[in-house]
Amino acid sequence: MTETDMIGRDPRGFAGLIANIMSPLNDNPKFKELFKDSKRKYLVNALNLKYAALITIDKGTISFKGIPNTPKSNLKKKFTGRDSLVSMSSETFMLFAMDRISLFKVVFLWVIRKVKLKGLTKIFGLMKLFNILSE
Repeated sequence: MTETDMIGRDPRGFAGLIANIMSPLNDNPKFKELFKDSKRKYLVNALNLKYAALITIDKGTISFKGIPNTPKSNLKKKFTGRDSLVSMSSETFMLFAMDRISLFKVVFLWVIRKVKLKGLTKIFGLMKLFNILSE
């Protein structure tokens, strides 16, 4: 399969769920102002589901793509072009996104290796997205 075949045009599975939750950010003026000069890619992998979500922020717009998370080479930085990676169960991610679980709990899960985080400094931008959504 080619790279364009692997990265789906329409978000599927977990990526579709993330897209439905976060797509209203495209209409949010606060989001457009905060991220008008940003160009980031966040890969959110749900360990218990078949698809990962590639969230792309490009100058005040957000887009989503679904990537099959098997084989593991699909999630490599070289393949996806991601800036940071968040890998956890879908339930934990949804609790974190909806502010039902604290950052300290996520750090605890990271310490006991239930959560995988790469590109920590850039993940704070993803947390800003969640804060804008919860307002």
